[in-house]
Amino acid sequence: MIRRQHVAADFFPEAEAMRAAYDEKVGNAYRQAIEWQYFCDPRMYTYLRTAPQQVFAQPLWRRFDRHMRQWCMEHAGLVPTGEPNLHLMVNGCTLGLHSDFQNGTLGFVYSLTRWESRKFAGGETLLMRDGVPSYRKHHVQGEVLYELVPARFNQLLLFDDRIVHGTPTIQGSMDPLEGRIALVGHLRAASPVVTAGPLDEAAAREVIAGFHRSLAQPLKPFKEVQGVTSLRLAVAADGRVESVEVLTDNFVTAQSGYEADDDVAAARALVLDAAAKLRFPGAGGPSKLIAPVLLPLPDLRPVEIVVAHAGQAAVLHEALKAQLKEVEALGFRVEVQGDSFAVREPLAGTIRIESHRIVAFFDAPMWVPSQREHFQAALAEKLGMLARYAG
Repeated sequence: MIRRQHVAADFFPEAEAMRAAYDEKVGNAYRQAIEWQYFCDPRMYTYLRTAPQQVFAQPLWRRFDRHMRQWCMEHAGLVPTGEPNLHLMVNGCTLGLHSDFQNGTLGFVYSLTRWESRKFAGGETLLMRDGVPSYRKHHVQGEVLYELVPARFNQLLLFDDRIVHGTPTIQGSMDPLEGRIALVGHLRAASPVVTAGPLDEAAAREVIAGFHRSLAQPLKPFKEVQGVTSLRLAVAADGRVESVEVLTDNFVTAQSGYEADDDVAAARALVLDAAAKLRFPGAGGPSKLIAPVLLPLPDLRPVEIVVAHAGQAAVLHEALKAQLKEVEALGFRVEVQGDSFAVREPLAGTIRIESHRIVAFFDAPMWVPSQREHFQAALAEKLGMLARYAG
């Protein structure tokens, strides 16, 4: 189970191929054609970043992306949000202390840095420890206050996005081959997904939506508990839940952090007990389902976006089909199904182009309000641009 943080060593079998691709791209300054963004806010950040497709050949990148998504769903019950950035940090680069709770549930750092032979100081991921200020503590400093996680080669680090974190300033070489090289991104909850067996996914999502609604009243006494738990349910052929496995659980309170807390324990027990009592439609055999729960419970209404257009529906349909790569770059996974576009990630839903309007309809996300608002705004902007294209 993933709680505050998790390290997976030897993460990707083709890590050496990824590092070789990077070395080949940047090894000769006269042939280097990567479009780096120099991301600098002098108060907070200084580093270089680019899209991973600038460095890795498409087949290799697809294999990494598939491995990452499968691993995260299997072990965390969460999915990556869009494409990660490839970060390069050389002498003088730094990431100041910050929190990313608006970006996801867990942050991740996948390192391609030759850590054991590095020629620089700094570059670890600094994670602030929990703790309430107290006069009983005297002259605390260093790793009493924070933890430093080395960016070892082929290591995936996951950590709670609410934790204040950063990267100490790199002191050493300016050579891009000798810097800190890592893929950086975020994971968040997706719609419930059937990972094995014949259980109908749409029907399963309806059951989970009812499960979320049923939690509202019992959880009212625990309004200080916040976080995400992702559950894997083993469902028998007759629809009974045979077991509940917790994949991610970062329930905390602002007062206790990750320390033991009675309210956290009670809220967790309530969620697990309710999940164990769920009943799904019967199917032809046993199934497995992954479903998240966010506390405090978010807005449980589905997401619906309607954009008027004055064009021809068939033309718009073809235009959207041609732009799917751009849409997927926002983190969507889309399939064309007849006259509609079925979306699998980050939320299950559909986009339909009707005679005078474009309608997008999605499950209610287990996201904090700012994440939901950003999702709605980004999709509305994309659909608005499509509608204007038709006009």
